[in-house]
Amino acid sequence: MKEAASFSDASHAAEAAVRTSDHVIADILEVATREFASHGLAGARIEKIQQQTRTSKRMIYYHFGSKEGLYRAVIERAFELVRQVDRDFDPAAGTPQQALMHIASNAFDAFTQHPEFVRLLTFENLAGAPFIRQSQHASRLNRMAMADLESVLKRGQADGCMRKDIKPLDVYINMVGLCYYHVAHHAGYLAAGFQSKESARIQSDTFHQQRKRAIQDTCWRYVRSDAH
Repeated sequence: MKEAASFSDASHAAEAAVRTSDHVIADILEVATREFASHGLAGARIEKIQQQTRTSKRMIYYHFGSKEGLYRAVIERAFELVRQVDRDFDPAAGTPQQALMHIASNAFDAFTQHPEFVRLLTFENLAGAPFIRQSQHASRLNRMAMADLESVLKRGQADGCMRKDIKPLDVYINMVGLCYYHVAHHAGYLAAGFQSKESARIQSDTFHQQRKRAIQDTCWRYVRSDAH
């Protein structure tokens, strides 16, 4: 009985250690995302990340190996977070137009709900996207999103509501580009000399919903056939 109790205690201790480790990793990634999104890989500082977490610099290196390893983990986590909007999406549900609108809505929500992802992408693309290129996980998530879009476009082309000559990548770039711009240049909207009442409107939920509808409409107008 004593041996059994000792084994149980050890097991509970091991489980607690795992939970603690998971919490520490999540905390580091949360803080590191803000730091890398604000300063990029080159400008971010491990010391600043450590100061805002409940761990040590040594433990950061223990879990992630290096500053670059932490940045890679942040990039992959960011891709996972933005793709969560698609987890319940079924490309075969509804009409092709409804499915396309759903994809555009999800893309808009993913970017607006995660502005740090937009900033990470900006820094990464300025550097030639080396870490995204090396990440099989990010590539897999992107391929899944493209596969859903291709499925919807094929349905639309089969029933005649969408043009036969459109390319999925063109549709994807148009859609993502509009959603990206809305977030990446939001500060620019406010600094572009608008009147004060316009600045207030641009920050409102009504404006965000207006932009979402405009992007959905733009995507649909690009793919729709002349017969519709």
